[in-house]
Amino acid sequence: MKVLPCIVLAVLSLTTLLFADPPATYDLRDVAGVNYVTSVKSQQGGTCWTFGAMSAIEGNLCMTGVWADAGETGEPALAEYHLDWWNGFNQHFNEDIDPPSGEGLEVHYGGDYLVTAAYLTRGEGAVRDIDGQSYDNPPERFDDSYHYYYPNEIAFYTAGENLENIDTIKEVIMQYGVLGTCMCYDAAFMSGTTHYQPPSSDLDPNHAISIVGWDDNKSTQAPQNGAWLCKNSWGTGWGEYGYFWISYYDKHCCQHPTMGAISLRDVIYLENTDFYYHDYHAWRDTLLNVTDAYNVFTAERSEMLQAVSFFTADENVSYSIDIYVDHTDGTLRNLRSETLGMAGCVGFHTVELDSPVELSEGDRFYIYLTLSAGGHAFDCTSDVPVLLGASTRTIVRSSASPGQSFYLDGSNWVDLITVDSTANFCIKGLTSPLGLSVTPESDFLSTGSEGGPFSPDDAIYTMEYSGEGSIGYEITMDESVDWLDISSTSGSLTPYTPLDIEFSINSSADTLQPGAYLTRVYFTNTSTHSGDTYRDFTLTVGSPTVQYSWDMNEDPGWTSETNWAYGIPTGGGGQHGYPDPTAGYTGYNVYGYNLNGDYPNNLDERHLTTEVINLYGRHNVHLRFWRWLGVESAEYDHASVKVSTDGSIWTTVWANSDYVEDNSWVQQDIDISSVADNHGTVYIRWTMGTTDQGWTYCGWNIDDVEIWAVSQTGIGEEAGILSLLQLDTVYPNPVTATASIPFSLPVAGSADISIFDISGRLICTVANGYFEAGGHTLVWDRLTDNGQAVSAGIYFVRVSSAAGSVSQKFCLII
Repeated sequence: MKVLPCIVLAVLSLTTLLFADPPATYDLRDVAGVNYVTSVKSQQGGTCWTFGAMSAIEGNLCMTGVWADAGETGEPALAEYHLDWWNGFNQHFNEDIDPPSGEGLEVHYGGDYLVTAAYLTRGEGAVRDIDGQSYDNPPERFDDSYHYYYPNEIAFYTAGENLENIDTIKEVIMQYGVLGTCMCYDAAFMSGTTHYQPPSSDLDPNHAISIVGWDDNKSTQAPQNGAWLCKNSWGTGWGEYGYFWISYYDKHCCQHPTMGAISLRDVIYLENTDFYYHDYHAWRDTLLNVTDAYNVFTAERSEMLQAVSFFTADENVSYSIDIYVDHTDGTLRNLRSETLGMAGCVGFHTVELDSPVELSEGDRFYIYLTLSAGGHAFDCTSDVPVLLGASTRTIVRSSASPGQSFYLDGSNWVDLITVDSTANFCIKGLTSPLGLSVTPESDFLSTGSEGGPFSPDDAIYTMEYSGEGSIGYEITMDESVDWLDISSTSGSLTPYTPLDIEFSINSSADTLQPGAYLTRVYFTNTSTHSGDTYRDFTLTVGSPTVQYSWDMNEDPGWTSETNWAYGIPTGGGGQHGYPDPTAGYTGYNVYGYNLNGDYPNNLDERHLTTEVINLYGRHNVHLRFWRWLGVESAEYDHASVKVSTDGSIWTTVWANSDYVEDNSWVQQDIDISSVADNHGTVYIRWTMGTTDQGWTYCGWNIDDVEIWAVSQTGIGEEAGILSLLQLDTVYPNPVTATASIPFSLPVAGSADISIFDISGRLICTVANGYFEAGGHTLVWDRLTDNGQAVSAGIYFVRVSSAAGSVSQKFCLII
């Protein structure tokens, strides 16, 4: 976990900047030639509030480089609809009622930045667009594959009645990037692409957007010049390619207390972090005139308390965070950590403890927070605006239990539930597992032509130890390779002192023949084995070649939902764009959506899904196919390509962002390596829909589908089926509860699947018997053959059959 002491940094940075007046014009899309704004998107339903929030987070990620440092590619893209489903305030889900169910806001039609803050501050998001972006069906709430991005600070600003704080807001934009804001969109307030709602209007906000710049001299409908440059969520066909202007003197923009100017900043890639909290819905009210409060928690595992988060309701609030681990005779005892500081802005703050506190499973710990002004924020059953700052409300229930939150009333500690039986203070603890941690979590992939060069040619992995004392570490490889250099292979780590290990591709790689070369690098805590882990390193040499192909001369028998069909296209359709073809790219047959004409209006998603494709031993995988596609802009209609390794969780690898109007066959090449590389079960899916009730186009026509990849050295192929015994990656890794063991047999027969410790001693025979040819997955419950739980450490799984024997190392942590 990397949590920055963001408040101190923020105050110092702003103090430095405020010595100079901000420029008269500013545009985050062009700061000395660099763009810090992500692409304009198009909302469905009343989801503008999610776009406003994610736009601000994405902008901060653009400015800091955290997105790329976490191993992501392309521009930052976060899932608005995951927030829309799982914010905890709606009819889909509210975890604070028992049993968890839904009530309150209608999904996709309500929310504001305080709702967003609750979701973000308990560590449930933001997740990437490829993780949880699903409008029609809820994506998974959590998944081991998700990447989480967490704002250390959420600051709420207002420009003031006389714009006395406007320079502060400008400096925040320059320092931290895009701001979230709100407006009351109404045709009466628009003049071309400029908006102004006079302060005399009594209309509440009904739309959220984001601020990306300003122009002090912009003429508007207001009596004085000056306007904010805003990014909208209605697609690039609206306004000035998706942008427009709002007067400085607008009623709500930069004026509304919780929606006017919201900075979500110091965003980090969140790894190995647990959140302890009672305030599921975060800041719903404030207990005024109270300075001292504490929350009580119980550690669920051996871990390190590293940071605390809280809200402040005033500016320039001094805070003191004390961590106690004992409460006797009504008195907090055994002070383990004390941290002091200043919160410069109203909002949410995450503070790294000066002295992290080691906790064992079952330990009680008490987070005691003193605030100099503004009172203490708390969660409670509350009436929530149905849409942004609207006057229409809905009740959302919260819950609390005795003994969770306390405040000091004079000399007496009072349980908060005596004030409100549903209330808890907004004080959270952030912990990470004891032991070794390695970042980033991503594996390493380098590619290049025969003889080089290879890109990337190096990588930095950072090791850090959480705990007391020091530990030894060792870095080893599953297979000894001569093309990879490691800057350090052994040594010691002192607590909370990051150590960078450099891995580099050396000149020996220039002599390798075409193929994919793999090794698994193990990071081992040689003292306690707590946190042992590994990363896979893959070097692909040469260009991908065809691994599988379907020319559509015969029906491959793929799964086709309503209106997807195999056959000869008729040349029909073409209400807009172009009609279907009358034959395939080669031959006559294709797979198409509605071969007789255009796709229908108001269409739900419909899928064409391949059979399972075995890509074990294949790397740098690309999907190539010929398409004839007609589809309206993504603001209205959708076409996409998705990939899955289990047939249930799908990753979108391509989707239309604008109109697609093919009038001939076009070959499409999609890099699917991040999902499909080295997986024994891969499915590819073409999706048509959803569509609106407007224009229609011809939709998908697909021919000559191919899978291209670089084959792993030592892996053979026979009749389209891998001829070797395969043992795929044990997951999850490190193993914490049960270990899933995926393997494939080339032919039916007997097989033995067993677990060994690092010394080679047999621990458990998971299975020994007859298996059909093909893929299988077994689960090991961490028990020996005698039913005893094993300790943390390095273990091996071995699969043996008539086709040979293959083994793999994995880590087990407690």
